[in-house]
Amino acid sequence: MKPPTGKSSNKAGARGANAGSPEELTEGSDGDRLTAGMLVKALDSLKVDICSKIDLAVGGVQADIAAVREELTFSVTSLQKMVEEQDSRLKDLETSATTTSDSMSALEATVTTLQNQVKELQFKCEDLDNRSRRNNIRLVGIPEDLEGVSATEFVSSVLRDVLKLSEKPLLDRAHRTLQAKPKPSQPPRAFVIRVHYFQVRELILRQARQLRSLYFNNRPIYIFPDLTTAEAKRRAVFGDVRKRLRAIKGARFGFRLPAKFRITLPGEKEHVFCDPQPAMDYVVSKVPDAEIHEETEAVAGD
Repeated sequence: MKPPTGKSSNKAGARGANAGSPEELTEGSDGDRLTAGMLVKALDSLKVDICSKIDLAVGGVQADIAAVREELTFSVTSLQKMVEEQDSRLKDLETSATTTSDSMSALEATVTTLQNQVKELQFKCEDLDNRSRRNNIRLVGIPEDLEGVSATEFVSSVLRDVLKLSEKPLLDRAHRTLQAKPKPSQPPRAFVIRVHYFQVRELILRQARQLRSLYFNNRPIYIFPDLTTAEAKRRAVFGDVRKRLRAIKGARFGFRLPAKFRITLPGEKEHVFCDPQPAMDYVVSKVPDAEIHEETEAVAGD
């Protein structure tokens, strides 16, 4: 076997060089060739196909984005309208609240003024009512139907006999309280008596306190000042203080309208109290229990 000559080697090298050139490529033994132009065309076709698919996908995405944008735009518009409506309502509510607050402030001031006026008028009415009764007394315990045709004359005689007065007191009028006539099993109605002179009225009350126990036809009777219900309740809370003062020799005490309790202890100036506890504290501090003696009540005034 002869070795290849140099010429054959050159041809083989030339074929190898032609196979690697960009002009043409040789594949297989069947003789089919893939040229550069065919590769370019294949790449262009692939490029077009990819681009078309990308464009189609982008178009779908853009359509979806447009639909979502439209939907969001509609939703945002609706929300904006709702916000605007709520903002309008809030402004109306703020205006209404401000107006209501101003009205309430004005009403509170008006109510406060009216309350003060009502209290003042109530005080004046009660004061006038009590002052209109300054000459009045109440007689409790006289059985019904004993007064006959002239209640004033009958009561005047009863007061003279029961209180052991030198003469019958001068009365302007006397009548039963304005209530339905009680049944026989019920207590009798009280007499409301208007004494002509205030000094005689004070004498009657003083004499009744000094005698303590009063009887008419062997039945106990009672004589009280004629006061309004509110004034009587305010005076009743001083009961313990009055009981203690009655046992202090030389103590003088009594009421002034409206329910001002005046106390004058031996050797002391007059003191006025509107509350029972300070009055009791004052009496206890000035007169210890060891110095208390039984003594009748001396009234300073009503």
